Amino acid sequence: MPLTKLHTIIGAVAGASYYLIDRGISEKPVEPEALGACFMLGGLCGALPDVLEPPLHRRHRSFFHSFTTFGAAAYTFSRIDSLEELTEEQKTMLKAALTAYLSHLLLDSRTPVGLPLIV
Repeated sequence: MPLTKLHTIIGAVAGASYYLIDRGISEKPVEPEALGACFMLGGLCGALPDVLEPPLHRRHRSFFHSFTTFGAAAYTFSRIDSLEELTEEQKTMLKAALTAYLSHLLLDSRTPVGLPLIV
């Protein structure tokens, strides 16, 4: 898993960055515990596609590394605010997690192998 560490680091930064940007836009104070949680959650979700489909060979990418999953994750991200049963903190955490997952797919889409459309 040579690039899983890279995806973990970038996912962690993406999750924490989402949190900081969200706090800045909403003019809410940054809570260090929540920032740390988004950082850790981002690291986990940034590596998640490679956990679900381990990179044992160059063509390991299937459903969890596809443009279909990218679209589903992006659509889910856009609909989170309409989920009334979630608290604002839960919505922020879920968006940070999806941001990290999407960062993995964006990075993989830029490689020569790219992402499959649908599997």
